[in-house]
Amino acid sequence: MNDREKRIRAFNRLMGEALCSDDVFWLKNQLMAAGFFTAPASTKYHGNYNGGLFDHSFTVTKSLLSLTKHMGLVWKRKQSPYIVGMLHDLCKCDQYIHNPDGTWSYNPNVLLPGHGEKSIILAQKMVNLTDEEMACIRWHMGAFDDKENWDKYGKSIEKYPNVLWTHTADMMAARIFKI
Repeated sequence: MNDREKRIRAFNRLMGEALCSDDVFWLKNQLMAAGFFTAPASTKYHGNYNGGLFDHSFTVTKSLLSLTKHMGLVWKRKQSPYIVGMLHDLCKCDQYIHNPDGTWSYNPNVLLPGHGEKSIILAQKMVNLTDEEMACIRWHMGAFDDKENWDKYGKSIEKYPNVLWTHTADMMAARIFKI
């Protein structure tokens, strides 16, 4: 079994905890078509290898589930940590080009620019997101996002505290687990 197949099996197991088998099958096929299981998470930081995007998203999902359990987080729907964790970086599916030397570089020909907003647009095509899920995906970059919108980030945390926890899970995956 190759790495892509292992990632797909891990996706099926994890997402099967929250979604019905038909939804997992449909979502998996949408993500496969987008390149989710083979794209990197970055060009030179965490997950800068084939499949890094899935590995990072999987780790964010597991971190969100752990935070939910241990910190007593309450979500609008029980599937939210799975959906937010797995789909928060969908923008990266077409963000990078694999160079002949094995490195990755930015794709100058993406149709939709952006990060949080682009991930919401792409995720909304796959899952009907709640307002809380949209806020968590939009602001998952936290302090690393556009500083001119800092007040909006703060207001989003006040309305949906899980925005802050999503950023925390993303940072745990990227900076502590380095995936």
